[in-house]
Parts: sequence; structure tokens; C-alpha cells
Amino acid sequence: MNAPKAADGCNDAPEQQKSLTLDANDRAPGAARSFTRDVLTAWGREDVMDQAVLIVSELTTNAESHGRRKENVGGASSGSQGNEEITLTLAVQADVVTIEVEDNSPCAPIQRVPEQYGTSGRGLWLVSAMADSWTTCPTEDGTGKRVLAFLRSPEPSVAS
Repeated sequence: MNAPKAADGCNDAPEQQKSLTLDANDRAPGAARSFTRDVLTAWGREDVMDQAVLIVSELTTNAESHGRRKENVGGASSGSQGNEEITLTLAVQADVVTIEVEDNSPCAPIQRVPEQYGTSGRGLWLVSAMADSWTTCPTEDGTGKRVLAFLRSPEPSVAS
């Protein structure tokens, strides 16, 4: 059987990739936003900065709020104190920036309908609006999940 061959210049490895592991606490979203700004600036990807920072903020907030193992929710722990972490990975390949947020809960995020005057429930709607696409998958060992969002560089505008 012949294995499929990649086209010239195509491979699965990202051109650039950088990760940050954070404690799952209320400081994680701010640190993730700063990391995202720094990395995208260094890579010259300011073209997707605003969308990426918003997506990172929403996904890390969700991971901090909902991405913990059940025994650690509400402050209770079963001998695993201090190991609730969120890993943010940014990668770029061709004209696509990938944002990946991994947490310790195997439960997939649910896009819910927010209450009209509610103060939460809009995060995944914002991710859907800002990203070209997004998905979720379990970690290799099945104890957590990864949420991935993809941003394509905007098409250059044509001057009239």
C-alpha cells in the first residue's frame, strides 16, 4: 500500500510554535493574553492580534472556570493540590494561526444560549464569531481536553 505523499513545501509541522503552562487560577487569562501579544508580535502576525487575544481570553477563562477535574472543583481536592494547569499553545503554519488551550477536564465545552441580562455564557459565541473554525478533542490519555481555534490571515484589501 502506498502512503499519501505531501505536496512540495507541505508538511504537518508548524513553522513556529510556542507554549505556556499556567496555573488554573484567575490570573491565567491575563497572562495568556500577554503571552499571545508578545508571541504574535515576535512572529509579525499583528494581522490577527485582536481576534487571537479575544479567543485566548475566552478559552483560558473557560479552562480556568470549567476545566478542572471534578474532585478539585469548589476547592476540594483529593491529594492533587497545585496541579490544575492550563497549557496555551500558539502555532503558525502558512497563513493560519492555531490557538490551542488544554485543561484537565475531559468534558467538552458546550455553547449555550446566554440569558439576555446574564453576565456569562457568551464566550464560545465570541470564539465562533472570531475564529475561522474551532473544535475540541480529548488529550491522548483521555484525562483532559484540547480546544483549538484557527485564524486565517485576512485577505489583503484591494484599493479602488
